[in-house]
Amino acid sequence: MTMKKILLMMMAMFIATGIYAQEEKPIKIITNHPDFKVKVKRCAASNKTVVIDLIFNNVSSSDVKMRAYGGSSSVAYDDEGNMYKDGNLQVSIANTNSFYQYGTDSFVIPADVPVKITIQLENVSASAEAIPRLMVALDCDKWGLNPHKPIIINNIPISRD
Repeated sequence: MTMKKILLMMMAMFIATGIYAQEEKPIKIITNHPDFKVKVKRCAASNKTVVIDLIFNNVSSSDVKMRAYGGSSSVAYDDEGNMYKDGNLQVSIANTNSFYQYGTDSFVIPADVPVKITIQLENVSASAEAIPRLMVALDCDKWGLNPHKPIIINNIPISRD
């Protein structure tokens, strides 16, 4: 057999068995304000619970007060087509270990000091591999943010044990 025929047969086998590289999409974050930066630190699953740790950073010269919402104001979607909100999406601020279903107390993001926010999703499909869209509703008068202008994070991969 010639090298060309061998390569064509190998390519046909890969296509027939469905083995081919899939390109992973990069995480995209929209904060709706240039002084507000958000970073995804981790997205990890254990059984049917997914925890997403975010770092909020205020790059302006003054502190900013805001409030984050869980419940029906924020929503997440997995790559299996499921939606998470209400009791299945909760928010915690800066290691308080208190998860809020409907909304957190107001908190301050000091200038140039990162603040950890944790989003917890419950009853997530065990076969879900990513969160294609997470929308976190906020209130921040100084930056003009409100639940109708949420943070939007796309393409968060889920790591599993």
